[in-house]
Amino acid sequence: MSAVRRSLPILAGLVLLACASYGPGPPIGGAAVDPGADFPAYRTFDFLPIPAGVPSVLPSLGYFGLEGAIARGFSDVGVVRSIGGDPAVLVAYHAGGRPVDVQAWGYRTGPGAIVQVADVPSTCLVVDVVDAGTRVLVWRGIATDALVSPQNLQPAVQQMFQQWPGPRSP
Repeated sequence: MSAVRRSLPILAGLVLLACASYGPGPPIGGAAVDPGADFPAYRTFDFLPIPAGVPSVLPSLGYFGLEGAIARGFSDVGVVRSIGGDPAVLVAYHAGGRPVDVQAWGYRTGPGAIVQVADVPSTCLVVDVVDAGTRVLVWRGIATDALVSPQNLQPAVQQMFQQWPGPRSP
């Protein structure tokens, strides 16, 4: 048996391993967390306005679909919306599959590893939670296949918020 034939199973295994390894940050459907963030202090949120020139995630879902699902996800973990107040965290949301210029959104990533939005499928909803005081990304959740259809949205967002590290409401 030639050396090439003997090495084929090893090569095939390495290729599969390379495809399976996703890199730093959360697996698709998970969340990446800044371990230094004070999640118990994050009890209120509000949405960041979508910057000019940035396309909406999915216009057909509209406010009550997309932002409503995210607000319900926060409510499930005991974080309430603070409209016009002084929220502890700000929220941006993006569709997977395309790069996100976080500076255009008015925040920056921290020192920890985080999955890039362009690295996840376009059917995934990516939710960024930013500390309002520091404008640093503290949590990035990925809702798998949330953007496939309106029926997928709420269950996918609920599953994503199961990864929220803060205290839960009773």
